[in-house]
Amino acid sequence: MLRKVQVKNGTLQGLVGKDPRITVFRGVPYAKPPVGALRWKAPQPAEDWTGVRKCYEYGDMAMMRVHPGLDDDFYTKELHPTAAEYRMSEDCLYLNIFTPAETEQDNIPVFVYIHGGGLQDGYSYEVEFDPERVARRGVIVVMVGYRLGLFGFLAHPEITAQTEEGGVVSNFGMQDQSMALHWVYDNIRAFGGDPERIVICGQSAGARSVQAQICSSMNGEIIKGAIIQSGVSMMFGDEERPMAHIPSLQEAEAYGADFLHAIGIDSLEEARRTDAHELMRRLAAASRSSRYVFGLCVDGKFVRESAPAAYYNNRVADIPLMVCICQGETQSPFIKGSMDYEKYLRTAEKYGDRKEAFLSLAKVEDDAGADALTAGDAFNSFLSGSRGFCELRSGAGQRVYYGIFDHDIPGDDAGSFHGSELWFMFDSLGNSWRPFEGKHYDLARQVASYWTNFVKNLDPNGRDYNGNPLPVWEPYQKENKAVMRFLDKATPEALPECPILDFRLAFGKEVFADGRAQESAR
Repeated sequence: MLRKVQVKNGTLQGLVGKDPRITVFRGVPYAKPPVGALRWKAPQPAEDWTGVRKCYEYGDMAMMRVHPGLDDDFYTKELHPTAAEYRMSEDCLYLNIFTPAETEQDNIPVFVYIHGGGLQDGYSYEVEFDPERVARRGVIVVMVGYRLGLFGFLAHPEITAQTEEGGVVSNFGMQDQSMALHWVYDNIRAFGGDPERIVICGQSAGARSVQAQICSSMNGEIIKGAIIQSGVSMMFGDEERPMAHIPSLQEAEAYGADFLHAIGIDSLEEARRTDAHELMRRLAAASRSSRYVFGLCVDGKFVRESAPAAYYNNRVADIPLMVCICQGETQSPFIKGSMDYEKYLRTAEKYGDRKEAFLSLAKVEDDAGADALTAGDAFNSFLSGSRGFCELRSGAGQRVYYGIFDHDIPGDDAGSFHGSELWFMFDSLGNSWRPFEGKHYDLARQVASYWTNFVKNLDPNGRDYNGNPLPVWEPYQKENKAVMRFLDKATPEALPECPILDFRLAFGKEVFADGRAQESAR
C-alpha cells in the first residue's frame, strides 16, 4: 500500500485506514494559509517543505457562523455530533485523501467531493462522510476544505481597487476549490490516481459549487464528470429567485462596504488586522435577523454570469452528469416552500401577455391548489430546478442521469430531508444515530455502487459491491424522462410530461437568452 508519497511540494506520510487496504492522508495542504495579508485574496500555491510531513490529523475547519457541534439545531444532531473537538480557523485549505492504490501506476479514477452548508458552514470530515467506504470500491476519494461566508465571499471596493486588473476580487472560496482541483490534477498520480479521470461531486452548496466549477473556464478540461446533489441553481425568469440570484460585483461591493461600516470597521486594512474570531463575533451581532450572508457574485473572472444564463446558453462543460434530489427537500427544517392563491395570481402577472396561457395550464382555483404547485415538479424549488436542469442539458445533447431519493428514514418523521441521501451515498449508515435496518443497508450498497461506477466509467450502471447486477439507470431524455427512484431499493421509472415546467423553461430561455442574460443577472 502507498503509505508514503512524493508530491510536488514534498513527501507525505499517511496512515492505515480502518480498512487496512486504504491509506488515509489527512490535512494535505494545497495552498498557503489565507491569513494576514492573504485574507480576501486569491489562494496561493502551497509552499514546499523538507522532511516527511505526517498527514495524521485533519486540518482546521473554515471560519463559520457557529462552531459545528455547539448548537442545538436539527443538523447538529444529524451531522455534527463530534465537531466541537476540532479547531476552526482561517488556515483551512487542506485536502483529505483516501486511496486504495498499491502503486503509483495503478491509475485509479478520482472522486473529488465538495461539502455543503450554504457556503456559510460545513467541513470535509462531517460524521456522515465515510470516504473509506467509497474508496474500497476502487476509487480515490478527495475531500476539499475551502473558505466560507465572510472570509470566502466578501466583496469590497477596496479589494477591487487593490487587485491587479484581471485578478481575483471575490468568490475566494470558489477559487480555493479550483486550486484544489488543479492540485489534485498535478499530484494525484503519486497516490496511484489517474488525473485524466477526475469526477467532482457536491451536495447543497457543494452542488452549487460543482455547477460553478463546470461553468468556469478556469478549470480547463480537468473535470471529466460531475454529480450534483440537492442544489441545482435554477431560474425560470418568473420568480423572486431567492436561491438562484447572483448579485453583480457592484452590488456585492456595496453590500460588503455596508457590512464593514455596520460592524465599526473603517477600512479594509483594519479588517485584515482584526482577529478572525472577533470578526465572526461582530458578524453574529450584526446578523441577528440574518441580514449579512456572503455568497457568489458575478466577479467577471471566475463567475462571468449567473448559472442559469450559462445553462440556457449552453456554456457548461460538455461532460456526463448525475443530478439527484430528495423528494422531501422542502420538509427540511430550514427549507420551506408555500404559495397561496393571491401569490399564485401575482406569479401569473410576471408572464405578461402569456398570463392566460399559464393560468390555463396550472388550473389552480384556491389556496390548496396553489400550495400543491410548490410540492411538485412544476414549482417546487428543488424538484423543478433539478428536473428543469435535466431537461435543458439533455436537450443540448448532454448525457444526464436523474435520481430522486424517496427513501424511508427511521427515527422520526423528518422524511427524505435535505442531506439524508449522504448516509447512503457514503454507505455510512453505521455512523448515524438513526435505527437503520437491513433494507437501508442494502439500498446504501446500491447507491454507493452507482456513484462509484459513475466515477469509474462516467456511467452509473454495472454491478454493486457484491457483484450483483444493478437495475438499469437510463439517461434522462425528452422522449424518455427516465429517473431512478431510490425507495427501499433502486427503482427505474419514467416521469410523466409536465407542461407547466415546459412553459416556465421556455419563458426562462427567453429571459436568459444572450443579450438579456447579463441584464437579468444585474
